[in-house]
Amino acid sequence: MKKTLLLISLFSSSLLMYGCNEAKKIQDTDLMHHRFVLTKANGQDISLDDQADIIFGEKMTITGKMCNQFSSQVTLDSDNIKGSGVIMTKMLCNDEQLNQLDYIIEQLIVNGAKIDLTNNQLILKNEKNELIYQLKDLM
Repeated sequence: MKKTLLLISLFSSSLLMYGCNEAKKIQDTDLMHHRFVLTKANGQDISLDDQADIIFGEKMTITGKMCNQFSSQVTLDSDNIKGSGVIMTKMLCNDEQLNQLDYIIEQLIVNGAKIDLTNNQLILKNEKNELIYQLKDLM
């Protein structure tokens, strides 16, 4: 009887430890109806005055702002996010960093990006760029 309890205990512990090591996959519902504000781009802090953000809506429609407003329909596949195109206003911004961010977000969406959501921090990155957002819902 003691051996059986010991085996059950060891088996349960190993299953629990296996589950802890496995990364949680991001689901659509983890993102939908949330707003994230850009805090860092390629290691550089972003001024909160700029309010560059991204909002995830129904059916993985995203809207946001860097220098220009943008929107796209994206798909989430495991830890990758990708859209077929980006609709964006095309005004020149006085802030060169924000102008560059327009180009970066468009490339991340169209070419696809790794996505991570940990502790209310959203990271979009590819081999060249990394954008870090912080959850900041409007309500």
